[in-house]
Amino acid sequence: MSKVKKLICGVGFNDIDHTSYNCLYYTKWHGMIRRCYSKESETKNPTYKDCYVCDEWLTFSNFKSWMEQQDYDGKHLDKDLLVCNNKVYSPETCVFVPREINQFLTKSNNSRGKYPLGVSFMVKQKDRPSLRAKPFISMISKGGVSNFLGYYETPEQAHREWQKAKINQALEYCNEIGDIRVKEGLIRVANKIQYDYDNSLVTEYF
Repeated sequence: MSKVKKLICGVGFNDIDHTSYNCLYYTKWHGMIRRCYSKESETKNPTYKDCYVCDEWLTFSNFKSWMEQQDYDGKHLDKDLLVCNNKVYSPETCVFVPREINQFLTKSNNSRGKYPLGVSFMVKQKDRPSLRAKPFISMISKGGVSNFLGYYETPEQAHREWQKAKINQALEYCNEIGDIRVKEGLIRVANKIQYDYDNSLVTEYF
């Protein structure tokens, strides 16, 4: 009698025998399932709230077959680039991207506080009296390194500077990438932020 396999997080079915955590296909699949369905992930990564995996990919062999056809070496599985404000992991909405682009898509909703993306408030103004009139800082991250964009009077001004920098960053990456799906995704992101900028809107997602 064959042993019944336990479901991963109650939903993911590993239908391939002798799979181990050393298998890259399984590691990517298992990580995806846990991000969407584990209680621990809901607590540590609220950005995955309401995210889910399509029915096809709840079975490991289906995900593995898809991944074998992708350019995945050294890259991250991403669901945010191709579709705006996407919540589902599926063959149509996911693509493998370099680490730097994966970081580019991270919005840091938990750490930035009440201010718009790319904006923080300079708490220690007493140390810089000349900057009290411009207490809001605009910054953008590239390659995991924060780059200072300037001081501003309002969070809206600082955010607009971040929007311009983010658009330029997306287009720079676009010129460096050969994968047509990733390139189209980067153009989509640039266009979304450009629309927000042109209409004086705060970019909450892209």
